[in-house]
Amino acid sequence: MKSIYSHERYMFVMMQKIKFILLFFSLLAMNISAQELPCATQLSAKQIQDLRNFQQKISQNQVGALNKSTQFVPLKVHIIGNNQGLGYYSISNLMQALCEINQRFAPVGFHFYLVQNVSYINDDQLSLGNLDAIFDKVYDLKMPNAVNVFFHNSGNQWCGVYIPDVDVIFVKNSCQSPNATTLAHELGHFFNLPHTFYGWEGGSSFLEIEKVDGSNCRTAGDGFCDTKADYVSTRWACPLAYQLTDPNNVSFKPDSSFYMNYAFDACQSRFSQEQILTMQNDLRSRGVSKASALTSLLAAPNKITPANLDSGVSTKRVLFSWNAVPNAFAYHLQVARFGNWSFLNVDRLLSDTSIEIDLFGNWPFAWRIKAISEGNTCSEFGQADTFFTQEIAAGTHELVSTNAGFLYPNPVKRGEFLKLQNHELVRVTIYNSLGEIIFNQNYDATIGIEIPDWKAGLYYLECLSNNKRYVKRLMISEN
Repeated sequence: MKSIYSHERYMFVMMQKIKFILLFFSLLAMNISAQELPCATQLSAKQIQDLRNFQQKISQNQVGALNKSTQFVPLKVHIIGNNQGLGYYSISNLMQALCEINQRFAPVGFHFYLVQNVSYINDDQLSLGNLDAIFDKVYDLKMPNAVNVFFHNSGNQWCGVYIPDVDVIFVKNSCQSPNATTLAHELGHFFNLPHTFYGWEGGSSFLEIEKVDGSNCRTAGDGFCDTKADYVSTRWACPLAYQLTDPNNVSFKPDSSFYMNYAFDACQSRFSQEQILTMQNDLRSRGVSKASALTSLLAAPNKITPANLDSGVSTKRVLFSWNAVPNAFAYHLQVARFGNWSFLNVDRLLSDTSIEIDLFGNWPFAWRIKAISEGNTCSEFGQADTFFTQEIAAGTHELVSTNAGFLYPNPVKRGEFLKLQNHELVRVTIYNSLGEIIFNQNYDATIGIEIPDWKAGLYYLECLSNNKRYVKRLMISEN
């Protein structure tokens, strides 16, 4: 249901929406050759004026030294899918992203902590990053007195954006994969940092051009004297492949190490001292941080069910349960067929110590769990346990007796023939321990498979024939 606004709020929203859309599309027009803007952030006129005033205080030695104490900053995460609940940002990527931003902001003295569990939003337009939807809906969705980050699935407007008028960050899922710096970049904007190439967003400067000698560093570019001149508003590999020339005809290349430039993610590693002072000043003005939060690395929970090597677990409403860990903010649960953690069947962040989940197929599954504190998502998973499911679908008979299909010898040695007695047309598929198909062939009558030079270990053999299916564990031993 659409929010009901007062007349004043409605007019404010409409004016801010128009202002941002005009800025956004003027920026888009200037970068029309690119399919997607790395960052569409445009700081407001007030933010720029506040920034210039603060930079003048730095020049006049009216700003104290860097704050050495850690400030704990509340972070609220929203994950957006479409109307059908598809396209969510993965919890695995989120946990790593939060771990990484705390490492990147440690020199700033900021440590982000989760104020609530993740909120899931199903909305086609927000999933696309639609600007009208953002202005219309995020006032009611965001949490006050916190940094609100929304992860969305699609759209080609940006990789990330900080929208000052609603004070939220939007990040496209694909742009915050492990080791990406999009979130760090947008958090820099949130705390009032412009791009290092400020003024060059359209490819040519609309401001005074910064000189390499630093003589106009306060009045040109981003206004910081400890960030080198930068005129490049497109993505670039480091070092830059060509030379830039300043107004004094001095050739140079920009510094690729700053999070607020457009160099590739692997090039970026820091904020400058003046950028840090600016962010600390902005955080003080917001008044949302606190002096402490729980940042302990927690031990992994003790798992209860399913038990390790439990066989015959029904696929319907599998109960996963574990013991509570003191001071745990939440638990990160993963389930993967064959224990292949690159392809997860379940990837959830949970407040409780149990959950029932439907799985599918007669397969070996592995599961693992870790506890996280409010300020530390970097804990390690505990040991994985394996269990085996049985699923009986309508019209399908699981063959469990050896007289229906006899597999021998088992274990089998490399180079030997594996035999399977069968009297119907059958498809045989063999999977390795990672769930990868390494053999797939149709047979009729008695089956003989010469085992090639596969590594010794555990494999899984699946037989399908008409309405019958079964899976058997197959051991291959050394010769």
